[in-house]
Amino acid sequence: MADKSPRIKPGSSKINDSAADGSHRVPSGDSPPSALPHRPDPLPSLFLPDPVTTAQITNPRPSVELFAINEVAGVASPTSFADYRVPARKNLGEVDAQGVREFKHRQYVAVSDDHFVQVVRDAESGLFRATVARELKASGPLMEPDAEGRYWHPIASGSPLDRGDAPSGLARSVDERLATLFPTMAQDARTSIHRERLTGDPLLAVARLEAQHFTLVKDLGAWTGQVPSRHPVTGLPLTNTEIAAQTASRERFAQELQDNWSRKATSANPYTPSTLDYDLDVLGSLPRLSADFSHVRELSLTSTAPLEASAFLASFPGVRYLTLSGFALKSFPAEVYQMRELVTLTLDNCDIRLSEASVEGLAHIEQLTLLDLSNNPLGLSPDLRFMRRLDSLYLSDTGLNEVPVGLFESESLAFADLRNNEIAHLPDELFEVPDVRQVNFNFRNNPLDEATLQRVSVYMEAAGLDRKVLIQVDGEGQMQPQIAAFEGEDSGVESS
Repeated sequence: MADKSPRIKPGSSKINDSAADGSHRVPSGDSPPSALPHRPDPLPSLFLPDPVTTAQITNPRPSVELFAINEVAGVASPTSFADYRVPARKNLGEVDAQGVREFKHRQYVAVSDDHFVQVVRDAESGLFRATVARELKASGPLMEPDAEGRYWHPIASGSPLDRGDAPSGLARSVDERLATLFPTMAQDARTSIHRERLTGDPLLAVARLEAQHFTLVKDLGAWTGQVPSRHPVTGLPLTNTEIAAQTASRERFAQELQDNWSRKATSANPYTPSTLDYDLDVLGSLPRLSADFSHVRELSLTSTAPLEASAFLASFPGVRYLTLSGFALKSFPAEVYQMRELVTLTLDNCDIRLSEASVEGLAHIEQLTLLDLSNNPLGLSPDLRFMRRLDSLYLSDTGLNEVPVGLFESESLAFADLRNNEIAHLPDELFEVPDVRQVNFNFRNNPLDEATLQRVSVYMEAAGLDRKVLIQVDGEGQMQPQIAAFEGEDSGVESS
C-alpha cells in the first residue's frame, strides 16, 4: 500500500508518526502529544482512534501488528475541529511574526489559552491549514488569526469541520469583515473592493486580506524594535536616549503605514490614502513589506539620515509619482522598473551611481514626464532618446561631463537643469534646435570651453524676435535668465 508508515521495532518506547508533509519523525519525550501518547491518561478522541490502539500502547505486539494500526490511523481524518486541538505546552517555541510557533519542525497556532492546533501552509491559498500529526495530507480547515493576532480560528466555508466549532464572529458577512479591515472606507469603496479583488471564493479572498493585515502589523512590530546600536555613518554607539527616540520614530511611521493600508486619513496625509507623503527621521533601513500597497499613487519620502529603502519600494507597484530625497540607495532601485504607471521620478540626493544596466533600464521608462536625479554622483548620463513625453529634466550637481544622449531630440522637453557639473563641450545638436521651440537649457556653472561659449553667443544673437529657446551659460553678454515658473504636464499631485 502507498504511503505506509515506517515499521516500529517491538518493545520501542517511542511510536513513529507521520507529519502532514509526508515526512516521518520520531518525537522526543518532551514533544507535544502525538497520535499515540506515552501514558494512558485520558485524552481527546484524536489521540485514541480505537481501543486496540490503547492496547498496543500498554502491551506492545509484534511490529507487523503495530504497522497495521498506524496504517489505519494514517488514513483516518478527524470529524470535528475539536479533534485538531492539542493541549498547550510551554515549550512550543517563540511566536514568530505571523503568530506561529515551531517545534520539532512542526508549526502550531494558539486557539485558546489551553490549546494549540498544528498547521501547515496550504499550497493553493497560501494560508495555514489545520492538521494532525498522523495525517499524510492536511484535512483541516484554513485558519486565520483574530484581530489582535492572539488566537486563531477556522475560516468559515460551510465545511462540517467549521460549523458549530468556529466562533460566532465567523458568521459575519464579507462586507462586515471588510469594514473591520477598512473602518473609515465608504460603503461604495468597500463594494468596489468586494467586486474587483474578492474574486473566486469571497470568504477565502477576504481571509487573505485579513492574513495580509496581520502579517503587516507583525512585520512592522518587528522592524520597530530593530534600531541599530550604532550610527550607520559615524559608527558611534547610540545612547539610550537616541535609541528611544529612534524607536518612537519607527513606531510613528509604522502606524502611518498601517493606517494607509487600511485607507485611513492621517495627520500627515489628511486628504486621500492614495498619497503617502512622510518626512522620516529613521536610521538603518525601511521595513521590507509583504503587504500590498498598490492603491498608493503618490509616494513621497524625505529622510534626514542616509536611509536604505530599495526593498521597501517593491510593495508600491501602482505609484505614478515617486519622490525620494536623502536616502542611501547607492544604485538605481530596480523596484522602480515594476512601477508600470510611473510618470514622474525624483530621486534627489540618494547617493545613486548609474551602471550601464541601470542606464538601459531607466531609458525604457518611456512614459516619464519628469526625471530628477539631482545631487547624485551618477557617473554615467541617462539615455533620454525613448522618453518622448519628457517635459522636465533635473540633473544638477551630478558630476556629469557630457550631456545626456537624446537631450536635444525631445520636442516635449521644456526645461533641462544641468547646472554645477563638469561639462566642457556642448554638441552640434544643441545649435540645430529651432529657436521657436519653447525650451530652457541651463548650463550655468559648467567649465564650458571658449569655442562652445562663442557658438552659444552666435546662436542667440542670430535668433529671431519671436524666439522662445533659452540657453543659459556663464559669461558676459548672456541673456538675463528670467525663467517663468514652470509646471509640467504632471505636477506630481494626484487628484482625489
